[in-house]
Amino acid sequence: MTAILGRRRRWQAIGLALVAVAFGLALAGLRGAVASAGGAAQASRAATVGIDGFAYRPPTLKVAKGSTVDFTNSSDVTHTATRAGSFDTGRIRPGKSVAVRFKQRGTFAYHCTIHPFMHGKIVVE
Repeated sequence: MTAILGRRRRWQAIGLALVAVAFGLALAGLRGAVASAGGAAQASRAATVGIDGFAYRPPTLKVAKGSTVDFTNSSDVTHTATRAGSFDTGRIRPGKSVAVRFKQRGTFAYHCTIHPFMHGKIVVE
């Protein structure tokens, strides 16, 4: 009986250690993603916002009035880029792109309607 309890405790300790390692790796990955998010891209007539995993890259993009922005999904899941009342790409499947033309100056914050924690911004100059 003592041998069985000893084995059980050992497996519990191994399981707890594995959970701690997985949690640490997850935190390190999140910190790396935030650190590599970068600043704003420069203004241009044609630009691209990449959708990589669960983030828009760059998170803020500056473009000239009249520019077209291609939202390109390189992740493994479907996403959107949506600003209520301004634009909505609809569902962008993995490997696909949708172009949006920005005809007015202003700042357009947007999000993914499927994953509401995803946010980005287009600044039209």
